[in-house]
Amino acid sequence: MSSKKCNKMGLYGFFCGLLFCASELIAAKPVFTIVAQNNLPKEVMANSILSIQYLVKNETLHTRQLTMRSISGVTVYNPGQSDACTLPFTLAPGESCQLNLKLNASQMGRGIRKKGPVICKTRGPNDPRPSSFLCAQPSESDSLDVKVLPCTSGRCLPNALASSLRQLTTAYRQQFGIPAVVAGVWLPGQGELIIEEGYADLNSLTPVSRLDHVRIGSITKSFTVTVMLQLISEGKLSLQTMLSAFMPALQNSNATMAQLADMRSGIFNFTEDAALDEELFQDLTRFWLPAQLINAANQNLPYFPAGADWHYSNTNTVIIGSIIEQLSQRPIWQEIEQRILAPLGLKNTFYPLTLDLPTPFAHGYGFSPLEDVTNTNPSFAGASGAMISRLDDLKRWAVALGQGLVLTPAMQAQRIASLQPIVFAPCPDTVPGRPLVTCPEYNRYGLGIGELSGWIGHTAEFFGYSAVVMYNPQSQGVIVIWMNIFGVGEHLPTKLFLEYLTVLS
Repeated sequence: MSSKKCNKMGLYGFFCGLLFCASELIAAKPVFTIVAQNNLPKEVMANSILSIQYLVKNETLHTRQLTMRSISGVTVYNPGQSDACTLPFTLAPGESCQLNLKLNASQMGRGIRKKGPVICKTRGPNDPRPSSFLCAQPSESDSLDVKVLPCTSGRCLPNALASSLRQLTTAYRQQFGIPAVVAGVWLPGQGELIIEEGYADLNSLTPVSRLDHVRIGSITKSFTVTVMLQLISEGKLSLQTMLSAFMPALQNSNATMAQLADMRSGIFNFTEDAALDEELFQDLTRFWLPAQLINAANQNLPYFPAGADWHYSNTNTVIIGSIIEQLSQRPIWQEIEQRILAPLGLKNTFYPLTLDLPTPFAHGYGFSPLEDVTNTNPSFAGASGAMISRLDDLKRWAVALGQGLVLTPAMQAQRIASLQPIVFAPCPDTVPGRPLVTCPEYNRYGLGIGELSGWIGHTAEFFGYSAVVMYNPQSQGVIVIWMNIFGVGEHLPTKLFLEYLTVLS
């Protein structure tokens, strides 16, 4: 082979190597990084409206004017952020902005399959259209990936109803300054609707999602009492067993298990104890033992003799949790997990042992002006209100609670028969920081379950969060509403639930 030919081949290899290295560098470091800040469900109905937020960062060495390639059904909006990406937007080297996208499933065809958003350099300073060059998109795991399920007969609420419920929810958010509302309406024969309004985090204005975990407060009571009813069916306890069999030193120890579960024991509510509340506010992250909560309640006189009246008391359910632990020789969280969560497949529902919420989660807010109280220790509520869940699991629990799926038919019949009319003031979910007002959260209350306008379930409020979970025995419909706010003097999810019923009627 001639030396001239060898030299040519050598130069060829050299330039190929350079091109290979350059392409590797480009592949290793994209010109723009686009990272999702929240998650989307994999499947949605065609009447869904969702939001997602991306952090877009300019990784080049030059200031760039950027825009987004259009995607059917996807629009860019600005929730009022100073660092929002408003098309077209300009980023200096290393700068970033928040790209907020609204997805209207009715305009997305069959959905978006691992596509975009694609961010490109504009064609020029006066031409905002995306260039064909210098583009980037998120990693596969962060790309838009949503399947749209068609609104065939009975699968989606009629448009007029859906629109009315959305408008009502938006009005409530604005009227009461609620950071976020997530609601689910499932009505057999009419269809379903999921509403996601507002922000999971007020600092970053990250959109809220049905996938977000929240603290579900007193809905925990419906789980704890369900375990108690299971133990009664197993012959390990009875509804007439007295508290004195386990805690004879407590006031009103002649109260029965039934009276503890249906709030007729007369035992003082520990969250109304001023000294205990003062200790709590000194450190919201403090860990509390059930015995500390029960002892604080026992320092106060009972409201009335056991069985003489009705008064909501978180102490009742903390006591039931402690009795369950004595009988089972296992912690209450384990009993709930093995007896309820695992059999029902509630994989996104937890009884936490730490401050942490599973990701993704919505921050919880309260007081005025609003403070982030997400990291309030759930041990302060214990078996009366410590649990965490999310929308889809709460829907499944509403059905299980309403139909008695983890109880014997006889025990479920007793539970429903236990519902008795109540009159009360202040609100049943009394928590520190919430004004004492009269509010009808239930028409009737029974064994860890309440009834309101023919629907049965439970309401909830804990630091930063409030919720309602309801099931209709006649229609088998379910309505779940949660908000990441508490302490406003009214139980807003219940008020909104009743407004929903007016619209749906």
